[in-house]
Amino acid sequence: MFYQTLFAQELSKAQLDSLYNLFLYVRSENKIESDKPAGFPEEPEKCGFGFVNTIALNVDKFLPEQQAILKVLLQRPSLQTSTVTPKGYFRIHYDQSGTNAPGYSLAELAAALDSAYEFEVNYLGYPPPPPDNGAGGDDRYDIYILDLGGSYYGYTQFEDLIGNGKYLTFTVIDNDYQGYFSTGINGARVTVAHEFHHGIQAGNYIYRDSDLFYYEITSTAMEEFVFDDVNDYYAYMPDYFNNPTRAFAQNNGYNLAIWNIFLKDRFGFDILKRQWELMPSARALNAINISLNEKGSTFRNELNKFGVWTYFTNYRTFPGKYFDEAANYPLIRTTNPMIFTPPSKTFTMSSRPTTNYFLKIVDGRDTLISIISNSDIISGIDSVNTSFAFEYILYSDTSIADRKLADKYSAALIASPQNFWSASEILNNFVVNGDSTFKFFGNDKETFAFPNPYRYSKKYGLGNFIYFQIQAELGDEVDLSVITSAMKLVYNSKESVSFLPNGAKGIKYEVKYLDKKHLASGIYIYTIKIQDKTVTGKFVVFNE
Repeated sequence: MFYQTLFAQELSKAQLDSLYNLFLYVRSENKIESDKPAGFPEEPEKCGFGFVNTIALNVDKFLPEQQAILKVLLQRPSLQTSTVTPKGYFRIHYDQSGTNAPGYSLAELAAALDSAYEFEVNYLGYPPPPPDNGAGGDDRYDIYILDLGGSYYGYTQFEDLIGNGKYLTFTVIDNDYQGYFSTGINGARVTVAHEFHHGIQAGNYIYRDSDLFYYEITSTAMEEFVFDDVNDYYAYMPDYFNNPTRAFAQNNGYNLAIWNIFLKDRFGFDILKRQWELMPSARALNAINISLNEKGSTFRNELNKFGVWTYFTNYRTFPGKYFDEAANYPLIRTTNPMIFTPPSKTFTMSSRPTTNYFLKIVDGRDTLISIISNSDIISGIDSVNTSFAFEYILYSDTSIADRKLADKYSAALIASPQNFWSASEILNNFVVNGDSTFKFFGNDKETFAFPNPYRYSKKYGLGNFIYFQIQAELGDEVDLSVITSAMKLVYNSKESVSFLPNGAKGIKYEVKYLDKKHLASGIYIYTIKIQDKTVTGKFVVFNE
């Protein structure tokens, strides 16, 4: 998707021109195949939410003559007539004849809209989109039917900013879904379930373009929750299953609807709503982790379990276990088979943050799948293209390493920082270790600091803090001191132990002197007193 490369950066003239031409074609009344602009989706895209609102939020950056046209196209469409759904939740705007005339039953569309509202608002408890002050004829949520010409299933467009990153919106959907994965009324069903949730997200929580993947994960999963029989999300799954080593935030979100399906199956619907309640003050990955902490788990553990679930699909499906519809899902891509040579072999690999790495090792008739998870949320927000090296060591003796694999092998994982990593193993299609825990070889320190080094010039997605992981109980009060390498005390306070972004327990420190000024560049020593025990360590600060 072209627009996904645009957020969080300045738009170039070429990018603005491409957006302009694409939107002009999407909204044109008489579309001609030969006139499709560069960047037009080769296949219908699930949603134009990010694309259209990139334009809406940057309209002043276009050329004056482009702005004049865009400001007209960004207004609510003017259509021939409208009708209200039976339960009174929506107003549907449509043309009775012409290019935009619906190619499916309006009665069935109205029923689908009311079903989406009943499920998402009345059953799941999300607040409805706020009223639009009578725009569209009344305060009902407005749906406009247009010929989108095989570009997008639909889009939810911002209209008025109502404060704190929230917007009034309306939704545009395609008029017939010819050539889409789900055609006719089924295409309309999944679209209204999807887009209505965008209206809920933007109207009640926050819009943050750098977390767009999560908006799409939630809305695409909502299609399955509201209309389980349509399964339009199947069309987008191969993109993730073929690329599981891509960082979470590098996905378009449509391909990861199964992440929310997984969380719903594990913890129920409430955890998904809780994540949206956290979103205004937390980046998406951190909101996910906090919600899991509240359920007694962590992103680290659940990412690894998710890896196991995504392995057992298609012909590997276990009926009654893992995903209900796993038999219809594609197979996850593993590494090419790597040959094991006894008595031991070290496999040196690298992984991006917030990913699962599926290492396939073959030893005669045995096939071992090691699912190695890197749950580094901080890098998953700020440094998605960074690769982190790790070593996986396999032994043909069960007594050598702590990770015993059935009665044939043992294994060890060497990676840093250790507490971001977890692993599960599947031997000959049976899970032999699936608890997502791993005892590491090497120096397993009691405490460590991250990010380290800390740079003031870098914008950290989880706030401007250094986090200290420590062995303590939640709620314990500890004494934190920070001193320079010349042994001068620069900071001291009492802190309460809580969950950290990596899912472990510890404390956080805003990187400042007691008078709130920034620290100078240098090496600092920290000491943390926990009851009758004191732990120490070092961190580096760059104050460029």
